[in-house]
Amino acid sequence: MTDASDSLHFADAHAMVAQQLGSARAQVLCALAGPCGRPLFELLLGCCRKGVALTLVVSGAPQDQAPGIAWERLGAMGATLHRLRAGAPRLHTSVCVVDGHTVLSGDLARLQVLPEAQSAGLLLQTKATLADDCARGLSQLAVEHAQAQDAAPDALRAEASALTTFNDPQQWAPPWQTALLQAHALALQADLAEMHRTLNAFDQAQDAAIGPLLRDCLDAKRQHLQALHAQSGSEETRSQAEQAQDQFERYTQAQDGKAAPAPALEPQAQAQMKQLYRKLAMRLHPDRVEEDDKSEAQALFQRLQASYEHNDFAALQALAHELQQAPQASAALAGASTAATRRSPAQQAAALKERLAQHQRERAGILRSATWQTLSTQSNWTVWFNQQASYLHSELQRYTQALGASGKPQAHPKPDGAAATAAP
Repeated sequence: MTDASDSLHFADAHAMVAQQLGSARAQVLCALAGPCGRPLFELLLGCCRKGVALTLVVSGAPQDQAPGIAWERLGAMGATLHRLRAGAPRLHTSVCVVDGHTVLSGDLARLQVLPEAQSAGLLLQTKATLADDCARGLSQLAVEHAQAQDAAPDALRAEASALTTFNDPQQWAPPWQTALLQAHALALQADLAEMHRTLNAFDQAQDAAIGPLLRDCLDAKRQHLQALHAQSGSEETRSQAEQAQDQFERYTQAQDGKAAPAPALEPQAQAQMKQLYRKLAMRLHPDRVEEDDKSEAQALFQRLQASYEHNDFAALQALAHELQQAPQASAALAGASTAATRRSPAQQAAALKERLAQHQRERAGILRSATWQTLSTQSNWTVWFNQQASYLHSELQRYTQALGASGKPQAHPKPDGAAATAAP
């Protein structure tokens, strides 16, 4: 997608679609892979009201008819509606082409004003060649598989004639559909890498701000609980002491195993790194190579991910240079862009849809994590770290006092009502 601009939208997906459809000047071509929800239907109605030429391709199966959605309303307002007949191929992803240059794809049919946590987002691409491929592909689908096929306009037939026909609905996965899936999967992978990069940046900033203090607090806690167990000998205090010891060891081992943080990047360098990451991700992703080459691709892709997630632009540039200067060392990857085409269309589409589902689950897991919840509510990291430092100082003082000058424990200090993310 070197000649395209693209962006992936989650929380602002509805606003993005509304803006694109609202700014349409001439025509909108929309095809849905599932039952249409009310939010998208209302936006399509808006297109008709302002005189935009709207063409719709939807499933004619009863199970794909959402209650309360009356396509006839759009037809009465001048929209052209094509219902796919029973047994017709099913779209792998919904698509909307605006004014012949902008392509929206993803789960448009289930567009919501308030997005779901499990959403894979909606992809916006500005690429005239892709828009043309999608328009011709949908024209072919309407001509060959819509109900009342003989009524299809001659313009649609002429538009569709240049494309390959897929007679088996189970094998229907034309290049323009797989191109949409692949672009979405790569964009979602890049979004995940950006989320991991943010998490790593937060982790590094936290280590610098309160790392030593947190270690001291964990150390004082385990010493206190060990002394408390030595005094009481109870099973409860033994379990508490073991847990505190394990927590301290896991934290110190994790800290000792961390690599030194990469230097901070200027905004321009950050943008260049992101662009280089996407370029290499398209080439290296294991799903784009043959089975025998996956191990090499996987190793290189992991290097790519680690470099980007840790903000290491130098490592990313070194990988790009390595691939450019030593193509013989990555001969398997030389055919990565064409290897996927050796699979059947259905196999390629199925692999891409599974990859999208995996990325979707991973993103949902990150959103549920405690650290991301903190990031979503704390815009000023310095203020957050100062709050955590104050809490840790208080805890360290209480553990130290509990140990006492003689090392004998006093009463076990009670934790504060609100526990901090970084606190023991």
